[in-house]
Amino acid sequence: MSMQRIYYNARAVIERIINGEKTVLIQRRISDGTATYYEFPGGCMEQGETFIDTLKREVFEETGLIVTKIYGTESWAVKEGIESVVPYSVYQLVGNWIDSAGEPFKSVGVHFKCEATGDPADKGDNSQEIQWVTPEKLRALLDEPKMFGYMDRGAAETYLKEVNNK
Repeated sequence: MSMQRIYYNARAVIERIINGEKTVLIQRRISDGTATYYEFPGGCMEQGETFIDTLKREVFEETGLIVTKIYGTESWAVKEGIESVVPYSVYQLVGNWIDSAGEPFKSVGVHFKCEATGDPADKGDNSQEIQWVTPEKLRALLDEPKMFGYMDRGAAETYLKEVNNK
């Protein structure tokens, strides 16, 4: 029996107040040269990275923003080879997932709610249409079939519940 590949991901729910209104950053993933669904910035962990290292690198590569605050990491530490964090949301692909080469894989991702400085780039590493959206726009994208990435839906719903309860 062959080993199944497992991808570990860190993704960012970046909130910013713009003109007195809460907004969150989304982007469109580019796959095989084509813009696909909207999603939160983030991506795969590289060898030797922590979730936090991955988060900061991926956000910068995809958006040009610099993560300045990550909620849930107030007591963050990497000690004795173990990273301890409190994520905002977690997802796992279940069932039988097959990549474009026909190989099975699994994926586990951790979302963190963040703040970041800078202005988003027009395009990033495998991303475009980088933009700040209101909770109402985020809800509309979630309600539209195939407009928002399946791996980020749980984090988006968590965010909307949080915004609506405040």
